[in-house]
Amino acid sequence: MIPVMAQELGEKVRQAYRVSLPSLVVSLIIGFFGGTFLGKYLEKISRDYPGLLVILPGMMGLRGNVFGSMASRFSTMLYLGDLEPSLREKKVLKNIVIAMLLSLIPVTILWAIGVIQGIRYHALQILLIVVSSTILVSLILGYFTAFVTIFAFRKEVDPDSMAAPLVASMGDLLTIPALIAFILLLETSKETFWGSNLALILLFLVLLAISRVRKAEIVEFKELFTIITALALLSLISGFTLQRFSGLIGASVILGFAYPSILSSFGNYGSIIAAKTSTALHLGEIDGYLSKEPFMEILALFLTTPIVGTLINVFGAGIAYFIAGAEPRIVYELTLSYPFMALLIMLYSYTISYFLFQKNIDPDNVAIPLISNNSDIFGTIYVVVIAKLMVGG
Repeated sequence: MIPVMAQELGEKVRQAYRVSLPSLVVSLIIGFFGGTFLGKYLEKISRDYPGLLVILPGMMGLRGNVFGSMASRFSTMLYLGDLEPSLREKKVLKNIVIAMLLSLIPVTILWAIGVIQGIRYHALQILLIVVSSTILVSLILGYFTAFVTIFAFRKEVDPDSMAAPLVASMGDLLTIPALIAFILLLETSKETFWGSNLALILLFLVLLAISRVRKAEIVEFKELFTIITALALLSLISGFTLQRFSGLIGASVILGFAYPSILSSFGNYGSIIAAKTSTALHLGEIDGYLSKEPFMEILALFLTTPIVGTLINVFGAGIAYFIAGAEPRIVYELTLSYPFMALLIMLYSYTISYFLFQKNIDPDNVAIPLISNNSDIFGTIYVVVIAKLMVGG
């Protein structure tokens, strides 16, 4: 019995290192690209557009919620034979357009709350920034999600092991630079700013017409839309925390650059477990909550967390040195605590996915958005605690 379990665990560890870890590392690198922009412009945003800090975690989380859920749904559909493994499949475009619709309303609500909380300067232009960046990022991220999921499936690699981390981090990569690009465009060339916004809105309307999304198909996502909107509002906890402690995080330097990667990595670990759990539950491979398989998956992934935590420290210190001139240092508070925070999120993710399925709620539509959102909240609080340990205050 024990040798068999050890053999099974060894195979899962090898898969975690062969499939999940590379995608986690790639997503980490991608996340630091967005983190570079955030770290460089954090002071400017805090000074000139403070309300955007309230919106930012919600927008970042929204990308992971919508498209992480879409990746999991594509994976399940591929395994069940409900989706042809081709980007030309009509269901791909329909899902991308629906994802745009699912994203636009919550970000508009977040903008409205941001106006109440501090966006006073060019509020209409900020709305256009939020809407247009959402359309642009959703289009790119939608096809990226479809490509990663279908490519992995064609290569006989489990999409659940790699799609969620790459999709979430690509969302972080695109979200922050897109917001900053539109802000800089607003400040340097108003004509180009208005023209690009108009073009993106027209593009969305054209795609909506081409995809021929019916009202009934949108209604099918009512549950997901409700959850995503509620979670976007819940993300204000992260937003208000980030706004309040942005000075403290900025003072730590390294965490200002590492913030998006830390949040996305926690969300990635949770999303991998949620996606694997959802697929296994749909296929009838989990008999009960204490089934050994999901816990072996969690343990296998846990063994990759020290590497990811160390890389966050190394990449963050390197970027902080080259961009801000900060002295490179090992943040032991981060490196030593990171694996256990990731473990907590994975256990939480499995528990949520399992019990949602028992209540006849599809984890693909609810668990991944919930985990992504909660990981952002936990991650933001975690970053603030680490920042306090680093610089005091």
